[in-house]
Amino acid sequence: MDAALAAIAEHGPQTSTEQIAVHLGVTRTKLYRHFTDAADLQRAVAQRASDMLIADLAPLWEPDGSMAQIIEAGVGAHARFLVGHRNLYRYLAHCSMAENSDGPDAITDIKLAVGTHLGQVFALYLGAFGAGVESDILAMGIVGMVETATSHWLDNPGTTSQERLIADQVRWIWLLLDDTLRAEGIYVNPNEPLPPPDEIARTADSYRDPARLR
Repeated sequence: MDAALAAIAEHGPQTSTEQIAVHLGVTRTKLYRHFTDAADLQRAVAQRASDMLIADLAPLWEPDGSMAQIIEAGVGAHARFLVGHRNLYRYLAHCSMAENSDGPDAITDIKLAVGTHLGQVFALYLGAFGAGVESDILAMGIVGMVETATSHWLDNPGTTSQERLIADQVRWIWLLLDDTLRAEGIYVNPNEPLPPPDEIARTADSYRDPARLR
C-alpha cells in the first residue's frame, strides 16, 4: 500500500492501476491477486488515508491543554494532512466522482470516520458539562467545514496563507462551540486548561456562572 500511495503522490489524482503496478514493479495481473478489482484497490487506499488522518489527529482523541490549543492542534493537523497529501486527497475525490465507478465515496467515508471519532470525544465532554447537545451532529458539522474550506483553499488559495487558513478556522470553530455551550448555560474560557471529563462532571455547576469569564 505504501507503493500505491507513492505512485499517487507522483502521478496525481488520475493515477491508473497500471501506474500503481509499475511503481510496485509487478504486472497489473499480479496486482489483482491482492485486490478483486480497481474499486477494491481504491477502497484499500481510502482506508489507509483514513487511518493516516485519524493518527495525525491524535491530539483530538485525548485532549490536553486549553480548548483553544486543542482546536488549533486538530485543525492544524487536518490542514497539514490535506496539504501534505493533496494528490492523495484529489485521487480519492476523483475516484468518488468518476462516472460508472464502483469505487468508494472515499471523501465521505473519511469525513464520517473522523466525525465519528470526534463525536465520541464531544459526547464525553458535553455529557460532563451537562449539555443536551447532539454531539455527532456538532462533530460532523465541524469536520465538514474544515474539510470543505481546506479543500477549496488547496485549489483557490488566493492571498490566504496556510497559517491564516488555520487561524481563521480555529476562530470559527471556537465561536461555534462557545455559542453552543452558552446556549446550554455553560461558560468556558478558551484559554483555560480543560480538565478531564470526570473532573468537569464533579464541578459542572461552576461552569454555569457567567462571572467566571471575567
